[in-house]
Amino acid sequence: MASRGGALTSLWVITNLVAVAVMVGVSWTIIYYLSYLPLMESGGLGHWLSLLSHVKLSDTFWWREFLAGGFDLLIIIVGVIGSWWTLGHFAAELKHFRKWKRYYKERGKLDVWVKRIGLWERIQHIWMMVTFIICAFTGFVMYLSNNPYWRALMTSREAYVKLHVISGIAMTVLVGLHFGYYTVQAILAKMKGRNVLEEFPILRFYTLSFYKALVKRLLWTLTARVRPEKVHKYNCEQLFEYWGVYWGIAVLGIPGVIMTIAGPQALNGVLWVMHTKEAVLAVTFILLVHMSYTHLRPSIFPYDPVFIKGKMPAAQIKEEHPLWYESLVKSGVLRESEPSKGGERKEAG
Repeated sequence: MASRGGALTSLWVITNLVAVAVMVGVSWTIIYYLSYLPLMESGGLGHWLSLLSHVKLSDTFWWREFLAGGFDLLIIIVGVIGSWWTLGHFAAELKHFRKWKRYYKERGKLDVWVKRIGLWERIQHIWMMVTFIICAFTGFVMYLSNNPYWRALMTSREAYVKLHVISGIAMTVLVGLHFGYYTVQAILAKMKGRNVLEEFPILRFYTLSFYKALVKRLLWTLTARVRPEKVHKYNCEQLFEYWGVYWGIAVLGIPGVIMTIAGPQALNGVLWVMHTKEAVLAVTFILLVHMSYTHLRPSIFPYDPVFIKGKMPAAQIKEEHPLWYESLVKSGVLRESEPSKGGERKEAG
């Protein structure tokens, strides 16, 4: 039985490794063909830097070239840091392979489970996921339609354009409603004198501690001599990804709306460059970091159940989100104690 269990674990480890390798490989294939090669063909970093010495703010052709090169560089940089983050954490967590999966099935049944993502938030996540996939698929098929393999997928360009626009509108509506609701809640909390940063930890992205924690976390994946900062409800990746959605909606959505009305040649293609390059950046980040790290990290492989159940056990919170754990204890949601010894799983929050 022991050898059978070991063989099964080895198979799971190999599957995890292959899954991450595929995600990272696909991400870098996208980066190579849609960012690195275009950057090199336009003259490389040297040419892009030369544009800075000949700034022509009123020239749309200058803007198109400058933004194209700038986005390509940004995509490559995000690819490097994203790979560092994902692969570094993969190596660090490998010794704890499926640790939390085993815990959920055994001791976790006796632990206290705390709400992390509400039902409406999970519905929003599904809404975002579906619209993003539709936008990305239809957009890439149209963008790469000169390639016969991709062109074979496009049965009707008109239908693809409609799907792309409708899904984009649906995504923008979601983000607008989400941002509006939580902005109002944060303003009301501030007016009532409550600690907004404690009540809305997602705002920690705008503190110096976020950037300090990000650097330390990256260095920690290279050497144990660097101790990572304690994490609140959201870690660096989650904060970056959350606020990245608003960046994406602005850079993708605004040009997208204008091009829907005026066509892709509006402003001599400046908006088209912004829209397509940001799409490459978004898809690359989702594959390279969100999928590879959030769902495929060894301790929870093959997926993070919090997106389905909406809850997380206290033991996992205490280990992975110690500042949030301290906040929950302070507020009375949790007690500083061992998991329940009873036969029923407890729910909190």
